[in-house]
Amino acid sequence: MSSNEYNAIIFNGFGKPFEEVKYPLPKNLTKYEILVKVSLATVCGSDVHTWLGQRSFPTPSILGHEVVGKIVEMGSEIKNDFTGNKLEEGDRVVWSMTANCGECFFCKTANIPQKCEKLFKYGHMASDQPPHFTGGFAKYVLLPKGSSIFKIPPELSDEEVAPLMCAGACIMNGFDLANLTKCDYVLVQGCGALGMYSCAFAKELGAQKIIAIDPIKERLELAKEFGADYLINPSNQTDDAIIKKVMEITKGRGTDYGIETAGTPEVIRAGFKMLRIGGKYIIFGAIYPGDNVTIDSHDLTTKCLQLFGIHNYSPIHLEKTIRLMQKIKNKFPFKKLVGRTFEFSKEGLEDALKSHKSRNCLRPAIIPK
Repeated sequence: MSSNEYNAIIFNGFGKPFEEVKYPLPKNLTKYEILVKVSLATVCGSDVHTWLGQRSFPTPSILGHEVVGKIVEMGSEIKNDFTGNKLEEGDRVVWSMTANCGECFFCKTANIPQKCEKLFKYGHMASDQPPHFTGGFAKYVLLPKGSSIFKIPPELSDEEVAPLMCAGACIMNGFDLANLTKCDYVLVQGCGALGMYSCAFAKELGAQKIIAIDPIKERLELAKEFGADYLINPSNQTDDAIIKKVMEITKGRGTDYGIETAGTPEVIRAGFKMLRIGGKYIIFGAIYPGDNVTIDSHDLTTKCLQLFGIHNYSPIHLEKTIRLMQKIKNKFPFKKLVGRTFEFSKEGLEDALKSHKSRNCLRPAIIPK
């Protein structure tokens, strides 16, 4: 590969402007590395949270961890993707958002490779040292050893695949862990991208009725297209009033599953109240330090409830998500999750983040030119 330099958009910390820099591509890949030219990257809510200074973050860095691209060069030992498909230069690929060592306690014993002791996480690493290209808002991404790569089926578009790298696979992880299968009622609190995937995936996995809650009318209407049967706008309603509505819908029993994708801990207490005896509650969005919530321990114990905290996923969940998408891509309007495309520039990225923050768009996109 030539030593030509290629653009990346650098995040330098909260309150500081983005910067366009040129980094050199690696001259020689190691035998387990892959160089990918970015085709499309979408803006995740966690990118917005980083930009707003809501969590500590290494800088300077290239944000972006929902990415698809084409292979331009492969190390000598790379032959197949995670599922055994042959890989070649020019193939469209997506990859697990983390790379792991495969040998530490969390990789081998605990089977939580996304918590690897030597974890590499795309879009969450400092980029000032080689290989530089560690995030999606750049023209290239360098996939290090330990990455799990997936050749994209031809029937799936870039727009349908990119958000799977974070939002879709995270939902699959939670549904796997909580064993979400055929059931009567699923409650989804929050209708961002995580909520839309929750509605669609739960419906496909056997949920008879889905109750979606969100304060934005347009998102509730979109949730209906993703399988929601009952829509509740919590604006100007008390928790008790919402709980009463859900209990009426479920004929006094409560929901089999509660899914928190709102990103606000305030909804969790009410979510617990809406579960049936033996119900399961999955937290996806409320993940930041200080997101404290008081849960009625009487509900937890006497109703025999189960609580699941989900952060990221293992590669098998991305594989399952891609397979599920192949099956249901025509049942739900997944392309609607990706909205306006912004130019590849520091101004374009800032505008994309503002669009996401204002909730005008579920997944703004950046396409390097």
